[in-house]
Amino acid sequence: MSTSANDQMYKVPANKKRPSASGLEFIGPLVSSVKETPDPITTLIKGQIPSWINGSFLRNGPGKFEFGESNFTHWFDGMALMHRFNIKDGQVTYSSRFLQSDSYVQNSEKNRIVVSEFGTLATPDPCKNIFARFFSRFQIPKTTDNAGVNFVKYKGDFYVSTETNFMRKIDPVSLETKEKV
Repeated sequence: MSTSANDQMYKVPANKKRPSASGLEFIGPLVSSVKETPDPITTLIKGQIPSWINGSFLRNGPGKFEFGESNFTHWFDGMALMHRFNIKDGQVTYSSRFLQSDSYVQNSEKNRIVVSEFGTLATPDPCKNIFARFFSRFQIPKTTDNAGVNFVKYKGDFYVSTETNFMRKIDPVSLETKEKV
C-alpha cells in the first residue's frame, strides 16, 4: 500500500484510518480526532511575548469525529473541543476539554452516533424492532446542543454556542461544562 504525500506530510500512523474527505484530501488533519488535555501544559514559545500581554485566549471547534465504528461525515459535526491558551509573564500554557453536551454524553454512552448533526444523520437504534427502526426515519431529529462554534461572554459569564438555540455555560479557567441555557 502506497502512502500519499499528504500522509507523509502529516505522518499518519499506518494503523490509523484517515477519515474520508472525498476530493478534499488536504483537510484530512482537520477531521482527525484528538484527545483532550484537561491539565495545563507548558508550550514552546518562538520569539517573545510582551510581558504586558496577560490573560486567556479561548477557542472552540470540532475535536472528535467518531464514536465506536460510527464516523461523522461532515467537518461541522465533530464534537466540540474547547481550547484555552493562558498567557502570563511571557509564558503560555495550553489546556482543552470536550464540551459535555447532551449529544457528546449520549454518543459516548452508546459508543455510536445517536444524535444527528449538521451533515450526519444518526442511524436508528439496532435494538429496536424493524417497525420502530423504519418509523424512526420519518421522525424529526432532535436539535443538537454540540456548541462547537463560538465562545460568548455575557454579563461576566462565558458560554459556548453554535447555530442552534442551545448554549452551554462554561468555566473559563477549567473549561468545565455547566448548565445548558
